[in-house]
Amino acid sequence: MLTHGGRQRVGFRRFGTRSVALGLVLSLTACASQVGVQSTTPPQPAGRLYRPEGPGRFPALVLLPTCAGLRPHVFDWAELLKAEGYVALAVDTLSPRGATDLCLKGKHTVHEVAGDAVEALVHLRSLPFVDQDRIGVIGWSHGAMAALVAIRSGPRGRGFRLAIAFYPDCGYVAYDTTIPVLLLLGEVDDWTPPGQCVKVTKQLQREGRPVVWKVYPGAHHGFDVAGFGNRTVVYRGYTMRYDPAATADAKERVRAFLAQHLRRSQQ
Repeated sequence: MLTHGGRQRVGFRRFGTRSVALGLVLSLTACASQVGVQSTTPPQPAGRLYRPEGPGRFPALVLLPTCAGLRPHVFDWAELLKAEGYVALAVDTLSPRGATDLCLKGKHTVHEVAGDAVEALVHLRSLPFVDQDRIGVIGWSHGAMAALVAIRSGPRGRGFRLAIAFYPDCGYVAYDTTIPVLLLLGEVDDWTPPGQCVKVTKQLQREGRPVVWKVYPGAHHGFDVAGFGNRTVVYRGYTMRYDPAATADAKERVRAFLAQHLRRSQQ
């Protein structure tokens, strides 16, 4: 049962490398339904589930936030995806770890969040309104790096169908990737400069890998975070600023990329 425009709050836990629904707890609040998928091993990744109207089966996306956790711009993207006919699961990477920030813990946490992504993939596959074979992953900054790691493997050999990475460190790009990857980058990003990504993706394209990218002129890290308004924000010494033109173009590129690689005609 869904309330508040098809948004759910969900929780799922690891069991080895699988998410196992040993018990389902459903309680209703004034804003959204609360769902917990019970298993045996903490931590318990949680998230918000956005579902389009109708019975499905819908293609779906796992959304992985920045190292600062879920922020309104991720929910904005989830709402956009829902409106386009996709299920969107925005994963809370902080609360289950008792953290307020993953930015200081070191790069190994990228692999931990990639594990969350795979758990979210398994959870989505358990839902009757999701098409199990049409699930992708989108990430922002830290979450973008985790998305690039997560596409390297999947449960029972059936992993994500595509990845979209906003301003990642491209040291995490898999050189042997066989699934479509879209990189969205800021030209003047001083946290994760785009140069490495451009170099890597050009090499991958020469090898026939399905990787594409866009560098937005004059755009900074976090160029799609509308909450910055007209302010330039300095976080841990790095510059971030909202760029409405880059954001509008990114939305169109994401729509087209998903339509090309994640949709198929319904029988």
